[in-house]
Amino acid sequence: MYKEVALDPSCLVDFHYYGLLKTAFGFEKGRYVIAPVRNWAQQAFHYVKHSELQDVKKKSITNYLNKLQKSKDESLILLPKYRQDTGKEFEANWIQWLEHQLKLRDFSSVVSENLGESAISYNQLIEEHPAWKIPPSIRINKKAQDILEAISPVFYLSEKILIVDQYFKLSSNPVLTGVFSLLQQLKYTKSLTLVTSIETLRPLEVFQNEYANKFDFIPNFKLIVAPERYFHDRYIITEKAAIKSGQGFSQDVIKGTQADRLSINLAGIDECDETRLWVGKVVEDGKASCIELKK
Repeated sequence: MYKEVALDPSCLVDFHYYGLLKTAFGFEKGRYVIAPVRNWAQQAFHYVKHSELQDVKKKSITNYLNKLQKSKDESLILLPKYRQDTGKEFEANWIQWLEHQLKLRDFSSVVSENLGESAISYNQLIEEHPAWKIPPSIRINKKAQDILEAISPVFYLSEKILIVDQYFKLSSNPVLTGVFSLLQQLKYTKSLTLVTSIETLRPLEVFQNEYANKFDFIPNFKLIVAPERYFHDRYIITEKAAIKSGQGFSQDVIKGTQADRLSINLAGIDECDETRLWVGKVVEDGKASCIELKK
């Protein structure tokens, strides 16, 4: 559900874009501005400084952009590792940088007032253009390909991944196989922790045969087996994003019922923090087994 948005720094000459930047992006909004933060802020500062904005509005935006250039805050604007080397030499020119980034991977949306039909404008945003809109939840089929397509945006943004899903299996799990395939493509994920209630006979052997022997790159991988129904919802939580699903993230046989569909929505920061605490507690209390499958 997370959207990678390319926002033209020249848009900041319109004050409503400043408001949009501060209210429509971040962990709980399901969107990030994707850009090299310092260069993006420098370009935006230049446009705003030479704009015809009222002095008080200009001061508000330039003060914010000055702080942005000096900080390492990635709460609204970030550059995922898989994008960091593409067009690096053009970071001081957003248009050229964008052209190279689009060859690597499309953005969910490109927002600009200057690029015509190849971008969406503020008016289209407030009319909830499909490329911009984040629905309360998305409905998908319980097929591995559909599940992976829905959850993969979280993995592109993140380095540390926690999956909490009581019926998500280690063995014979096409979704988990797809996750490892994506992580091998990205090659920068630092850790993956799976919290489940499914006991696996000889988990080290299963991990070696089904994953380690197939993928050259695997991050640190920890398996935690907790009591059934210890966790209510099922989550994928990272340092940059989080989603949850009442029915989890596992593939299942299609039965011709409403239950054939999964509903996935964003998870809030407080809920994620609480879930992490419960993961720590179930291990500390000795109610769960914990094994490092890959160190």
